Amino acid sequence: MLKLPMVPGVVQRFLEGEQPEQCRRGRHVLHTRGLRLQTPTVRDVGIMLAAASDLQAQRWLGWASPVVIPERDRQQLLARPAGRGALSPARARGHVVAIDPATGRVAGAAGYDGATGEVGGWLAPWYRGHGLGSGLFAGVAEFAHQHLGIPSVIAATETSNVACIAALASAGFIPVAGPDTHPLPDGRVIPCRWFRHASARPATCKA
Repeated sequence: MLKLPMVPGVVQRFLEGEQPEQCRRGRHVLHTRGLRLQTPTVRDVGIMLAAASDLQAQRWLGWASPVVIPERDRQQLLARPAGRGALSPARARGHVVAIDPATGRVAGAAGYDGATGEVGGWLAPWYRGHGLGSGLFAGVAEFAHQHLGIPSVIAATETSNVACIAALASAGFIPVAGPDTHPLPDGRVIPCRWFRHASARPATCKA
């Protein structure tokens, strides 16, 4: 895993628990419906993985086993505050960690894949079923359009994932044509539906 150089000042504010509210020095931050999204730190990456390592999430995500956090470690990771330590490695820079503003804990994560143009995301178990999926997808669309300068993104979800389909629609994604199936990292091939979100005025932020 690559390591980024520590950025003086930004890292110090992380260590002191301060959360800067504007994008700067390689760090994105934005607010969406009930969540704060920001560039993850190195410590956040493990927490983000723990948030989606349960069986319910993996039914839809289908990650390969090396990145799935064992059940014995999940609760300890999810209890940690977010945003502490150095910024994440370069390979995670297309992602944002979703934070519960009331507790400072990780509520989920989302990201943009520059190779495919896809966005995706997930919520931690106890943040599901409360309408936060809509905010998460609206946030990752804003991240792509207004922070990374991407004019159009797509998202795929299994045809039976009613909650995800509803969240995408509520976040302004519209149905589009696409492949009938989609391969998951664990080797499964699922029937899927495709959605698109576009911006007429994409832009990049100070980060």
